[in-house]
Amino acid sequence: MMKLICAVLALSLLAMPLRSDAGAESKNDPCARVKGRPCIALVLGGGGARGGAHVGVLKQLEKQQVPVDLIVGTSIGAYVGGLYALGHSPKSIEQMLLDTNWSQGFRDRVERDEMPMRRKQQRDDFPINLDLGLDGSGLKLPRGVLHGQAMAELIRHAYGVQPELNSFNELAIPFRAVATNLANRDEVVLGSGSLLQAVQASMSIPGVVRPLELGGISLVDGGVANNLPVSVAKALGADKIIAVAIDAPLLEQHQLNSAVAITEQLTSFLVREAVERQLALLAPGDILLKPKVEQIGTLEFDRMAEAIRAGERVATAAESAFAALSQPQLYASWQQQHRARRHSELQLSKVQLDNQTSLADDILLKRLNLTPGQQLTPDELNQALRRVYGLDTLERVSSSLSRSEDAEQLLKVQALEKSWGPAYLNFRLQLEDDFRNTHNYQLAASYLWTGLSAYGAEWQTDIALGTDKNLHTELYWPWGASGFYSAARLAQQRTVLGLEDDQGLSDGELSNSELLLATDFGYELSDHSRLSLGLQQEDGQYRLPAGTAAELGFGAFSYLRRGVSGSYAWDNLDSISFPNRGIRFEATVQRMQDNVLDSRSHSVSSLLHLQGAKRFGAHVLRSRLRWDTFNGDAGVLALEQYSLGGLFNLSGYPKAYLFGSEVRFGSLMYLYQLSDSKFSFFNAPFYLGASLERGAVYQPRFNRAAAANSGGWIWAGSVFAGWDSPFGPLYLGYGLAEASTEQQPYRFYLSLGQSF
Repeated sequence: MMKLICAVLALSLLAMPLRSDAGAESKNDPCARVKGRPCIALVLGGGGARGGAHVGVLKQLEKQQVPVDLIVGTSIGAYVGGLYALGHSPKSIEQMLLDTNWSQGFRDRVERDEMPMRRKQQRDDFPINLDLGLDGSGLKLPRGVLHGQAMAELIRHAYGVQPELNSFNELAIPFRAVATNLANRDEVVLGSGSLLQAVQASMSIPGVVRPLELGGISLVDGGVANNLPVSVAKALGADKIIAVAIDAPLLEQHQLNSAVAITEQLTSFLVREAVERQLALLAPGDILLKPKVEQIGTLEFDRMAEAIRAGERVATAAESAFAALSQPQLYASWQQQHRARRHSELQLSKVQLDNQTSLADDILLKRLNLTPGQQLTPDELNQALRRVYGLDTLERVSSSLSRSEDAEQLLKVQALEKSWGPAYLNFRLQLEDDFRNTHNYQLAASYLWTGLSAYGAEWQTDIALGTDKNLHTELYWPWGASGFYSAARLAQQRTVLGLEDDQGLSDGELSNSELLLATDFGYELSDHSRLSLGLQQEDGQYRLPAGTAAELGFGAFSYLRRGVSGSYAWDNLDSISFPNRGIRFEATVQRMQDNVLDSRSHSVSSLLHLQGAKRFGAHVLRSRLRWDTFNGDAGVLALEQYSLGGLFNLSGYPKAYLFGSEVRFGSLMYLYQLSDSKFSFFNAPFYLGASLERGAVYQPRFNRAAAANSGGWIWAGSVFAGWDSPFGPLYLGYGLAEASTEQQPYRFYLSLGQSF
């Protein structure tokens, strides 16, 4: 991942003119308040995880009683420097760096349990989200792999809720962050406005994180223009400079063994040339510190503690140089002033929405759920912004805080619509093989056209090709911000069940083709619950396997069904693939008039599904219960066929080996998480696990193998390895089940993209 980001950064550097002029600084001289001694500036360079060294230097500066009058930082240097300028002690900054889950700052997608019910379903059905836009001109892409939403949350969690400032000179220590103008590679010195946005702009890796727009300028990582901004500190009047350089080392000859490595080397050349020009500005009496952090990668944030120790060591070695800058007589008062400002909460006086989307204001304000007079913590503000961002049609949801002359606090929330919308493509890939007779696959794509109304109306069309085929289109139309909605859908689908006999040999196929027309009227009670009523018509045909056809005297039959349905769903699982917490409950009742084989009858079907998960450290327990029932008139074929068989559904049997008009099933699963991604754009842990399952099928009509097991409860279980991949859950498992025949069912499974 580090090499990928370095490659992107190199391309950005190569494509820009080489200029390193400092941006204009019109604010008051930050060194003007220093009297009778040199103005000491701390210059902190960029370098990702190596930035822990900055904290080690700060600890030693305090030990040597060296007052810092100005801080100038780039990238991670801006992050650490801003916290110190805000009044945090080196010890508290160290704890923040070690406690922060840095990988979360590079994962913009909100958790599943924070999304509305409809978005949950769409993510479950089409988990391969490449964030592709589509319109009449073709495919459109975002301006970065990430939009910076999660990075802003990470910064806000550390910095607290901070008001905009007329000048960063108002901080406990005057501070400047250095960013880069993406249009011309000029450095931009940020010294006023939102401290959090200034730090984020300085850390926005071009091509990876969306540029931050400030004052009409697209800003990216300051390391592109000036990774060690000595010139900025000099221009602000600093008399003495303490510079900490942590830029990436050059690769050696044996490491230049790939195109990515060569591109990374070019990046280092360009950054190093700029740093060398900055080092040439250092005067006698200035201090340059180069911690030994060459072996720590830019994104190896799990090695922050090593970087902190390296910073302490290099600063300890410079004790004699620090002695010339030490101020024991005034240090106590300086430190007291530095620690004086400590505010992280705010009491809202007013919330102002800057809505730059096609959605109505009341939709966004309802999801924010912030009220005047509310005492608001940084984490509560993050949660409010995530609720809006969870609509999944927004590029950024940001906030800024300002104070009026009468000390009222105004929170301004800005919502930006995705610039590559309003239509999006998502995908699904499913593969399933039991290394015998079951070989299923499916490739599906979804086209989602959003923004059809101010309240989030949208049109979704899906197509799936493979063993099972499906063409589906749906118009979803909310009724204002009330939570009520209506939906109309049309679907043509074909499913195929490959059958086996008791000897494990192929026993033909049962296929079903159906045209579905339906409309729903529903109410979303919350992001976790939904109630709906619907009308539907199903026009379809079953084709039977040869053996069953011979028994029944016909090989195919058509049917026409019309009726009503009602359903309730509660769902706060954090993941559909590998849930760690939450409950998912679905209850559906359907009453139909069935026309089949020249006879008319009535039927009622009910489905109850319950799934839960709970995590205990690296251990996860999951459970499932299922109760599906079809009740029709006597002597009429059961048109609803429910199945068991396959991995985690009576493991050991082939997929859908047992099916009939009634199914009872329960399972308990244990998973142990082997590893997690230390740093990546997505969370992709590995698991080992085992399952215990018990189920029964009743009233089989089309499956002779099911008839042999009809009415009897069956025990089954599995052991497996699983990976929560970006393409969906991947399992390799072995299942074993009991049976009434002499041959006990067992088999291996390979499954990708199938959720259980």
